[in-house]
Amino acid sequence: MTFTILGTAAAEGWPALWCPCDACAEAARLGGKNIRRRTAYQVGERVHIDFGADSFAQMLEFGLEYHRLEHLLITHSHYDHICPQEIGYRREGFTDLPPDNVLSIYGNEEVRAKLGSIGHTLEECRARFVPITPFEPIDLGEGVVATPLEADHAGDEQAVIYLLEHDGRTILQGNDSGWYPEATWDFLESKEIDIAIIECTYGPREGGHHHLGANEVIEVRQRLLKLGALKPDSRVIATHFSHNGGWLHDRLEDFFAPHDIEVAFDGMQLEF
Repeated sequence: MTFTILGTAAAEGWPALWCPCDACAEAARLGGKNIRRRTAYQVGERVHIDFGADSFAQMLEFGLEYHRLEHLLITHSHYDHICPQEIGYRREGFTDLPPDNVLSIYGNEEVRAKLGSIGHTLEECRARFVPITPFEPIDLGEGVVATPLEADHAGDEQAVIYLLEHDGRTILQGNDSGWYPEATWDFLESKEIDIAIIECTYGPREGGHHHLGANEVIEVRQRLLKLGALKPDSRVIATHFSHNGGWLHDRLEDFFAPHDIEVAFDGMQLEF
């Protein structure tokens, strides 16, 4: 099964909306891996994580068929991770979906509230909401299990990251995490992670609460190793970059290479 990283930017994208800074201008000039859409992921054809403002562009760029989705996992209610109006286009008059094509949307109570802003019921949109509880696994069928883990990101809102397991392999989807709460570290101690995807929102700037920077990515890897949660051949991949960090893709690779950490790019595919 393929796990695709569809977007690797923070909320504003990169080049950022409205921004004339050098980092955005250079990303636009160079193109390629320096163009970063808002963060989202797809697992096979049936499972998607987050559905923000770039979902349509990602569908076109990467040949996705959203009508095949059965499960949509939402990490938190910020608009770069859930754009409710896009869910509204599942209703009659905008799609030929059959009535039995129902999308399960998983999230916290703030996500439920945001979905209420569509102006139509989820039933009209051929969708249903499933509340999540941190550390309680979700059976997504076909051997895929997702477990929401506590994150330190959205203040009073309980943001989560997801641990996905399938056929003996495990991926940690870890953007918008901040430094993991102790309950999450404790949970991960019992796991063997094949691929850890860790946020690097601040780039060379110091992080901690809400978001991490490049040095904290290294520290997360070191702690996972100390816990025994990483295998000797596990991959660690940095993602979720803000243009405010300033480092373009090649500079990020130069920084992380000595630490055995890869740098994500839009469209990066991993075997899961």
